Amino acid sequence: MGRAAAAAPRTAAPRAEAAAETKKGDGLRELVEALVVAGVAALLVRGFEAQAFVIPTGSMAPTLMGRHKEVACPQCGFLFAVNASEEVEGPPPRRPIFSGVCVNCRHQARNLNDAPSFKGDRILVSMFPYDLPGLPGASPPERFDVVVFRYPEEPETSYIKRLVGLPGETIRVHQGDLYVKPPDSDEFRLQRKPMEHLRSMQIDVYDDEHQPRALRGRDEWRRWSSDSGWKVVEPGRSLYELAAPAADWADLRYRHLVPEPEQWEALLVDRTPARGPRPTLVTDFYSYNTNLPAESTDLIQSRYGNQNAWLQPHWVGDLTLAADLDVKSDSGEIRLELVKAGVRHFATIDVATGKGRFIRGDETLAEFDTPVRGPGSRRLEFGNVDDRLTLLVDGRPVGGEGAEYDRGDAVPTPTAADLSPAAIGAKGATVSASGLVLKRDIYYTQTPGYTDYGPVWDDREPRRPSELFDFLSDPSRFPNIARVRAEEFELGYDRFLMMGDNSPRSKDSRGWDSSDRSWDFLDRQTWEVPRSLITGKAFFVYWPHGVPFGPSFRISHDFRVPFRPYVERMRRIR
Repeated sequence: MGRAAAAAPRTAAPRAEAAAETKKGDGLRELVEALVVAGVAALLVRGFEAQAFVIPTGSMAPTLMGRHKEVACPQCGFLFAVNASEEVEGPPPRRPIFSGVCVNCRHQARNLNDAPSFKGDRILVSMFPYDLPGLPGASPPERFDVVVFRYPEEPETSYIKRLVGLPGETIRVHQGDLYVKPPDSDEFRLQRKPMEHLRSMQIDVYDDEHQPRALRGRDEWRRWSSDSGWKVVEPGRSLYELAAPAADWADLRYRHLVPEPEQWEALLVDRTPARGPRPTLVTDFYSYNTNLPAESTDLIQSRYGNQNAWLQPHWVGDLTLAADLDVKSDSGEIRLELVKAGVRHFATIDVATGKGRFIRGDETLAEFDTPVRGPGSRRLEFGNVDDRLTLLVDGRPVGGEGAEYDRGDAVPTPTAADLSPAAIGAKGATVSASGLVLKRDIYYTQTPGYTDYGPVWDDREPRRPSELFDFLSDPSRFPNIARVRAEEFELGYDRFLMMGDNSPRSKDSRGWDSSDRSWDFLDRQTWEVPRSLITGKAFFVYWPHGVPFGPSFRISHDFRVPFRPYVERMRRIR
């Protein structure tokens, strides 16, 4: 018994040692697992780390605002922004911004030097989504991302632009559009924007809810008019009615009637201008770029340095029309129309069935179902952008991602029809239309600070606004626009092309220095941004600026109290 008892420990000992080794191995494993978990957690934290930035300049306006003044137009009440970064940046002397021009009615608002200038948008930038593509929501850099990167010519400085070109591609900029030649391909294709980006990049042309006071009662200046049954319900309001069904299409048509500075001078004192209204082409006009100091404010006697406020000449044919349509009948058809280069494009809807069609010229591109059936009020948005027709009903797309079309190699050239580029029509239906808004796409210029129209002018560039209007209103001169040349940018391996949404005033890939700094040993073309310099993706505007309200107390020139958060402009960046 004793020997048995004595023997037991000798046989049990190895089991105890084995148990001890197992515990020791478990501890090591737990330590390794803990380190791995901590590492993964650190990567997750790092992946979701966000850094705050302030936008200093207007190169990404209106998507992201730099230092600016916000102006309610004294004539039409439309709210627009004017660049004010030159008040604190750039070479001296730094002069206060005195005036800016409303994009909606082209009235020049003055005495802005007394208005506060707001700092640029405060945004959040995810710093590692491109370095850790395996994390949720992360991905490699994608076209149309808004990215932060180190400026190749001055790496200690961060820039924010929109990524438009990917490694190995050749990007062509022509007539305001982007064309892409993929690697190992010989053909360029028009680069279409995804729907989420397309909507966020639209720029105001005219909002009929904001009709200028000086033009009320002057029917010759009315932008929306009809000779086929549509009536103005109440002057000064964006409300029109077709009270009786028409056997054929009855159209309410938009004419781009923009008063010139000389005409505004007469209208403001209730005098009939010497020259009557004349429709012009829609161009790449940005209110943001119309900032002028007091000594350069006179647009009639054009001076060197005030061209920004009026010489924005590039024709834009890619438009979006939005309207509230209140259908009062059980049957009939309604349609929205956009004209580009003389070709008519339609979104038509059969009120009885809800069936919709996209039509280009005489060709039906697509048929689809819509929720527009019978009487009722709906918000319709019809777009013709990047050679694609799209339709939204109450903010939701119908007809999928839209209908693409191919116009071939022909250069789009405007015609007289482009002076009236939008319409709302009805046939066999009674309907009213309100809340009419026209917007345009971005026009990408080839060189920042210069127009693409050097080859377009017959002998010299316009020297005053009236000369520009002479060109934009004369269809016989429109074929000159086809003379615009293309610019191409070839990208190497792991290199990207960046451009600002405020294309005419953006210092980006198109206009960087022709010689590199000595640090750059990467054999980089001047327009290329190496992958190693991309640091993050902008994703949210968390503080545009405070909005003064009520009785305003001036703490300093640019700081007024009380103020509220600008909730309307807090948004995801697309």
